[in-house]
Amino acid sequence: MIRGIRRLVVCTAVSGLLAAGAVSASLQVAHADNFAAACGGNGSNGYICNLDTVVPAASSISVGVDSGSASEQVNVNWTVACTQGANSGNEEGATDNAATPLTVPLTPLPSAAAGQCNVNVGISLPTHDITPKIDYTGTLTYAPAGSTSSSAPVHPVVGFGGKCVDDKGNSSANGTAIVIWTCSGSDQAENWKFSNSEFVHNGKCLNDKGNGGSGSKVVLYSCNGGSNEKWSELANGELKLKSHGGTLCLDDPASSTKNGTQLIVYTCRDSANQKFSLP
Repeated sequence: MIRGIRRLVVCTAVSGLLAAGAVSASLQVAHADNFAAACGGNGSNGYICNLDTVVPAASSISVGVDSGSASEQVNVNWTVACTQGANSGNEEGATDNAATPLTVPLTPLPSAAAGQCNVNVGISLPTHDITPKIDYTGTLTYAPAGSTSSSAPVHPVVGFGGKCVDDKGNSSANGTAIVIWTCSGSDQAENWKFSNSEFVHNGKCLNDKGNGGSGSKVVLYSCNGGSNEKWSELANGELKLKSHGGTLCLDDPASSTKNGTQLIVYTCRDSANQKFSLP
């Protein structure tokens, strides 16, 4: 598997405006180069962080915004301009007043993204809130063209009472309930691939429905890089959701062992019904 390339710049709030001057970039892969990031005060938005870089041939590009255990409302505006030989293309988009942590896929990419792309991302506070409450971090990530995660292993995910995490009816429809079911070892609905912090089945992701928070149902949904489909496998067996400040875990409600019980996300408690294993 060819890993994605991450480029990081930390945006720091100082009396409502960013400290003047350039912010150094932390390159987390040795061959990630040609990256410059500059952040500064902005008269209209009050506070903005710019991530500007040149990305070689890419199959996907995304930007993540994280503010640790707290949450901040931010706007993300982006432009991708690509050239490949005589061809060129531009795409742009925006996500307004979204709560951190979040991941914004820069899609669709221009048709010339197999060439070289100039990427500009602006992260700012909404215009009605020009005083930063907390610091946040912007991270630009891209997957080189031709990269794939297909080499990730496929396996069941086993929870409370030895029941398996199951895609109901082995469906690929958005909104399909994710339930517990007796493990068979041969049922394809039990097979999941854990890659890029996502649990993937039938090409769709394990998702906190509507980013609903504690008590929300877990469903299958199109993978879009959102924080409500990003999970961390903790040493104690918990599967922690990135969204909502990382305070929610995959949960078998009421420690049920009844086939067909739909899984939820719930406040992490280190309890037996929040422990899962990936054999």
